[in-house]
Amino acid sequence: MSSPTVIPRKYIAGDASTAKPKARGSLANIARHWPEYLCIAPFFVLFGIFFAYPIGWAFILSLQRWDGVTDATWVGFDNYRFVLHDPITRQMFTNTLLYLVVLVPLGMLLPLAFGVLLNLPHLRFRGAFRTIIFIPVVTSVVVVGIVWRLLFGTANGWLNGLLSHASIGPYNWLKDERLAHIPIITLTLWGSLGFSVLIVLGGLQSINQDIYDAAKVDGASGLNIFWKITLPLMRPVMIFLLIASTIQVMTLFSQPYVVTDGGPAHHTVTPLLHIYNIGIGGSGAPRIGDSTALSFLLSAAMFVLVFVQLGLTRSQSD
Repeated sequence: MSSPTVIPRKYIAGDASTAKPKARGSLANIARHWPEYLCIAPFFVLFGIFFAYPIGWAFILSLQRWDGVTDATWVGFDNYRFVLHDPITRQMFTNTLLYLVVLVPLGMLLPLAFGVLLNLPHLRFRGAFRTIIFIPVVTSVVVVGIVWRLLFGTANGWLNGLLSHASIGPYNWLKDERLAHIPIITLTLWGSLGFSVLIVLGGLQSINQDIYDAAKVDGASGLNIFWKITLPLMRPVMIFLLIASTIQVMTLFSQPYVVTDGGPAHHTVTPLLHIYNIGIGGSGAPRIGDSTALSFLLSAAMFVLVFVQLGLTRSQSD
């Protein structure tokens, strides 16, 4: 009769004697790979100093009332309640919603249209047209904003001068609450179109030409090829443009700051411009606590909106 098999103690699950060697093994593993950890340590040090710590300090500051000079006073979430009930903040959200409704679809459709045109093989001077459309990307927004003020000026504006030949106008583009959005929208589209077209061109040129050749052999028309092949294959690029346009709209600053300065009556004020104004005291005494609170609210709104867009586009693709 054979004797029963004896299982060594070190293989018994839950044995306390194996816990300490495992912990010591983890430390020994770190010690054995210390050169690798030393190589990635600068990133975490810089991340903590220049990213994590400022965010933590800013959140604490958003719970305080501080003008940048006197001692800060702890107020809890009063800053968040104040900025949410501020009429200028409400107007800011209305303006942002308008820009989202107008600029995001145009920020996707116009680059797609120009990208398809500039990708046509039989188009002459394609290189020149691509260079011209990309020039706004490398042009200073401040300089272009000054040109836009001259373009949409009331008295001696170039646009009103052209319209006067047709006995139309003049229009007070920069001071009329109903028209002041037009210079901001046109300047934003003009400045961002080149980069978006470049992204679309990259997506179009990455599509395998054999797919188009096979569709033409099957007798598909150009319109059918565009709707059934090009658009579905360009879906990742269009999702990128959707998210990029949304973030760009919610972080508009230079365009309204240079052209209208948020006016008239705050009808073109944007989140970053409002944060800037209340943070440096552009509309009164500096309210740094309120500006940081509004910054966190803007970041939260941006994250929620982007995640909703990602969820909707992912569910449609499934």
